[in-house]
Amino acid sequence: MKVNINAPDIYFLPEWGELYQERDQGEVGIFDFENDFGHVYYQFIKRRVPNELSTHPYFDTVTPYGFCGPLIIDYALDKRDLLVSAWDEAFQKYCLRENIVAEYIRFNPWLMNHSDFKNIYTLKYNNYTIYTDLTVADIFMEEFNSKTRNQIRKAIRSGVQCQFDFNGSSIKEFNRLIQLTIKKNNVDEYHLFKPDFLLKTFQVLKGKQFIINAFFEGKCISSAIFLHHGENVHYYLAANDPQYYPLNANSLILHEACSWGKNNHKKKLHLGGAYSEKLFAFKKQFTKNGICDYYIGEKARNEKVYQELVDIKKKKGTISNMEYYPLYRG
Repeated sequence: MKVNINAPDIYFLPEWGELYQERDQGEVGIFDFENDFGHVYYQFIKRRVPNELSTHPYFDTVTPYGFCGPLIIDYALDKRDLLVSAWDEAFQKYCLRENIVAEYIRFNPWLMNHSDFKNIYTLKYNNYTIYTDLTVADIFMEEFNSKTRNQIRKAIRSGVQCQFDFNGSSIKEFNRLIQLTIKKNNVDEYHLFKPDFLLKTFQVLKGKQFIINAFFEGKCISSAIFLHHGENVHYYLAANDPQYYPLNANSLILHEACSWGKNNHKKKLHLGGAYSEKLFAFKKQFTKNGICDYYIGEKARNEKVYQELVDIKKKKGTISNMEYYPLYRG
């Protein structure tokens, strides 16, 4: 289903959902709702409930890789709450009709759309994301801390140079470096991306992403893929050669990305989450106050069937994670 909306971020674009539906083993769906109160847009991945739990075709939904969820596009004055209530009623009917049992939503931390739907979903705080403010007069001096500024200066003095790739021609080089990063950091399978897929993203998201590669003595030692749409730039994927860590090429890459963002009238460069103290310490060097709370949303749209599926899984004794949602996938 094609829907034209003025998407405020790349994660809400229909082509984004189409690209990432395979990763979540389902089919992209869009529930586009409009009435006199306003307009709500919601993109999700519809997944078949595992066959070992039910021969009946039940489904659940998850938002595409990244940060999105239902989003209010427009609303009438003082009608925002009424719009959300009407949307929820309509989507509930849709779920029952389509045999959708449960939802899992990764809300957008900087748009804070979770706050509009707090009475609909069970919200769970899921850490935070970090961003660099690109609207300040001097990003280098006002956002980066002194340690990072010195690292960037050192990288430049050492002869590290950056090159932009806007068409994905350096994907193979990025993949070489990501293999080194995976080996060192034991990256989980869900966060791995094959070269063919990444090259496809440059075709589908044409003009909305680029790679910055850092070179030292003719060798690519660090690489990062950035997404951009609307007012935002996203530090999406990064890869480094551990042998050259002391040159701080990754810091120089982020400096170049911030400069590009400011020159192209972007307002934020999102650095993503930080699920370790080490990663938080690194990303925090690039901002003074840029931290957003990140929430997930959960809701059973068919309580009876949901509980039946959970009971079947419990009887099988195969639930390995009691915190997972939906629990029958745990």
